[in-house]
Amino acid sequence: MLKTLGIVKGALLTDRQSRQLERCLEGKSVLEWVVRQMTDCELLTGVVVLADEGSSGDVVRKLAPADVPVFSCTAADSISLLQRTLERFSTESFVFMGADWPFLDPTLVDQLVHAAEQDPRCDYAAYQFTNEMFSPGRPYGLFPEWYRSDAVRGISDQITDPIHRQLPGTFFLDHQRQYTVELLPVPAALDQQANIRYAFDDEADWDVILDLHDAIGIGDIDCRQIGRLLGSPVKDMVY
Repeated sequence: MLKTLGIVKGALLTDRQSRQLERCLEGKSVLEWVVRQMTDCELLTGVVVLADEGSSGDVVRKLAPADVPVFSCTAADSISLLQRTLERFSTESFVFMGADWPFLDPTLVDQLVHAAEQDPRCDYAAYQFTNEMFSPGRPYGLFPEWYRSDAVRGISDQITDPIHRQLPGTFFLDHQRQYTVELLPVPAALDQQANIRYAFDDEADWDVILDLHDAIGIGDIDCRQIGRLLGSPVKDMVY
């Protein structure tokens, strides 16, 4: 059994997300950058990419690195997708990450895993903005989420709320009397940039991503530097 599996969500994507993960940075797709940032995490014992079965998952299977397994399955929502994944891969816990955010900082993943492992009762761990209620409108794709596998197995048949089924983290946050939840503050540099909560959600945002990439170099992601750059006009970015 694996200790902590990294799961990159390349299934149940919106049209925008599908287009985003195909875009290229330095000759690599956004999906490949995300997967490689996950494989760089020290506290993950494996990484898998999820894809839809059939032609809708062809793009993910084509873009995923050859040395990282792709699990293709049919699921109606995220909780069903995770249940199917846990049936295929035996792991004590897992980190769930969106497939289309090219600036994932591996340090954020390792910090999240470390925090969750400090309490053996922990069921769910995530990052949260200061003074903001965790809601369906938060940018899930920008930050990793940690889940204890047994906790997800135990709720998969109980959840009926469509928001909880699509965004399982909200279930644990809405039931904190029954489950142990660990919330970490979003790194200060990003927390200060209120617009990141809604940024990178349409086609026009790709230009900002390219500017960030040119300014920092995607080979050495540092979320603090991203936060500082987002706080400056694009014209002031130092390359």
